[in-house]
Amino acid sequence: MLIQNIDVNALKKNEKETSHDKGWGIMEQGAIALVVIIVLALVFGGLYMLRSRTGVANESSNIQTIITSTQGLLKGSDGYTFTSGAKMTGALIQMGGVPKTMTVRGTPSSGTATLYNSWGGAVTVAPASTSGFNNGFTVTYEKVPQDACIQIATQISRTGLTNGITLNSTTHNDGKVTTEEASAQFTADNGSTGTNKLIFTING
Repeated sequence: MLIQNIDVNALKKNEKETSHDKGWGIMEQGAIALVVIIVLALVFGGLYMLRSRTGVANESSNIQTIITSTQGLLKGSDGYTFTSGAKMTGALIQMGGVPKTMTVRGTPSSGTATLYNSWGGAVTVAPASTSGFNNGFTVTYEKVPQDACIQIATQISRTGLTNGITLNSTTHNDGKVTTEEASAQFTADNGSTGTNKLIFTING
């Protein structure tokens, strides 16, 4: 009988300890889950920032490539003799003058393909007339997110490649844009879609 009583008491003690351990296990698991959530949030936040910066760097480089390619491939002795932006953009694509990383819709060799940036906005190269002579052109970027717009506008401004930069409806005829000006002239995104338009004017 004594042995049986001891076994019963030991069993009850083990049950209590087991229940106590289970309680601590739930708390520990909750703490671990919270830490994991925080770490994931930090990781995804960092990845978003990295992706955003990479996108800005890529598009800034794309704009510069488009400008130099247009000058080298499309300008003739009488300027840029195109009747529309659609035809000029199509010709640039046809001649292989756009970066390979950009989205092209349509058949490149057709001369009617269209070009898009990484945010899904149309990219158009169009002749610009001065005194009836198409001696310049514009590069238009649409649907650009607000944060990217500010960075791209100021970066391209510093290159000296452009003679004018238009931020939505505000034109900077000297091609110079400060961060303060850009932040005031661009609009907030509509959800995840950019609402801003950038127009770069090149004379020559």
